Amino acid sequence: MNELNHIAKASVRGGFLLFLGSISSTIIMAITSILVARLLGPENYGLYTIVMIAPTFLITLSDLGISSALTRYSAHLHVEGKNREAASLIKIGILFKLTFTLVISLFLIHVSEEIATHVLNRPGIGPLIRIASLYLIGQAVLNSVSSTFIGLDEAGKSSLLMNVQAVIKAVASLSLILLGIGVSGAVVGAGAGVVVAATSGVIILLLHTCTKLSRDSVQSEDISFHQGLKTIISYGSPLYLSALIVGLQTQVQRIILALYASNVSIGNYHTALNFTVLITVLATPIATTLFPAFSKLNMERDRDSIEKMFRLAVKYTSLIIIPASTALALLSKNIVHTLYGTQYQTAPAYLALYMLSFLHAAIGMYVIGALFNSQGDTRTTLKINLINLATSIPLAATLIPTHGVTGLITSILSSQLISTAYGLHQVHRKYRMNIEWISSLKIMIASLSSAIMVYILLKLAPLNNPIHSFVFGGTLYITSFLVFAPILRAIGQEDLENLEGLMNELPLIYPLVRYIIGIERKIIELLGKTPSNA
Repeated sequence: MNELNHIAKASVRGGFLLFLGSISSTIIMAITSILVARLLGPENYGLYTIVMIAPTFLITLSDLGISSALTRYSAHLHVEGKNREAASLIKIGILFKLTFTLVISLFLIHVSEEIATHVLNRPGIGPLIRIASLYLIGQAVLNSVSSTFIGLDEAGKSSLLMNVQAVIKAVASLSLILLGIGVSGAVVGAGAGVVVAATSGVIILLLHTCTKLSRDSVQSEDISFHQGLKTIISYGSPLYLSALIVGLQTQVQRIILALYASNVSIGNYHTALNFTVLITVLATPIATTLFPAFSKLNMERDRDSIEKMFRLAVKYTSLIIIPASTALALLSKNIVHTLYGTQYQTAPAYLALYMLSFLHAAIGMYVIGALFNSQGDTRTTLKINLINLATSIPLAATLIPTHGVTGLITSILSSQLISTAYGLHQVHRKYRMNIEWISSLKIMIASLSSAIMVYILLKLAPLNNPIHSFVFGGTLYITSFLVFAPILRAIGQEDLENLEGLMNELPLIYPLVRYIIGIERKIIELLGKTPSNA
């Protein structure tokens, strides 16, 4: 149990550092995207989005499962004291990733005109796609570098790189657009940000971190390039195929959308997607740090600990993500019109509908993959993604021609639900583990109850200013959820003790967390009894 507590606290620390990095970089990126969208307008912003389709897909194609393998083995070997072996594996993975990404970028440059004309149905944007190859190189390498730092419990460095990327992109993109370069300036800025961050990360990782690992190791030796590459590829191949499927799925959906929807509709859709970052900034650090946390445990030796961690991870992830996504759906019109203006007319409806996808956290969407991958069962992860692909593409092809962006979002919601349900079934079948169904249901009811109350009060309140409505509605929603959660027994005394124990080593937020926990305890006391956990 002490080991589980140590792993859980390390995961929380890493997650919090990623959260801080995500928050600061997201604020910078959000401001940048708002200004870029305003300066370019809906049509050119939609064109910028279309240009980035090909490099974004090829980032996934270039990974070969290297990023996931570096996370797992850096965590696994480091906790076993095999630091020299970990350092060798990291060097092999990063250098091979850089070489392979350069080859892929040359391919993109060569076929850019064909992609523009025959795939995206936008003849003439080939030069923009060639410029975007810079983004491909930087982001692909940055992903692997960040994954390695996370596996080594050095999430602070990953957070630093996020912010380097955000600042460089902001300065470069906005400066070039203001100079009159337009869409080309936005593409160059995106590439400059990731290239600078990736270069900095590679230097720190190879020259400092790996050197320190090799010097501190006494239980392992260097491994050969062939052996290291074989280890990485054999583990990462199913995850590579999984990521490729996800990337293919997203790009096919976007291509279908580009064929049937106008640039204005696409611009509104991606404006809505920009706000999903407010939820992913919460979800991504959790999901990212759970992977190395589970990797430190072995199913045969630590099954009880893994089961407890799995159940609590699903519950506490839901406790954060579900109310946050519900609130954003409720206040979508206010926040979109406040930050982007009324010219983005359909973005609020798209945002509200898309927020439903985050409700799948209640059945383990952010935890299931980390569990399977940590135990080396990457083939099950592949099957989950194949099911997602097999359901989403036919649905997208059917719904987008008639319903446009709404049809695309509906296909995403349906495929995520089916594939996550399959993953949860496999967790039960393989490991005899399950989520706390009643807890998930109570969290959803508490979120919905708060949303209904706030919606009614906003309708009654004479607030015409969207900023005032957003602030009032957001404050009221948080307050009401903190009341409904203990009343409906979505959270109990044991949960409060667990959360306080996990957060007490985070001095920046612990005073606030302790204050909120104190409020929840008082509410529980007023109810006359302590709600039992489901």
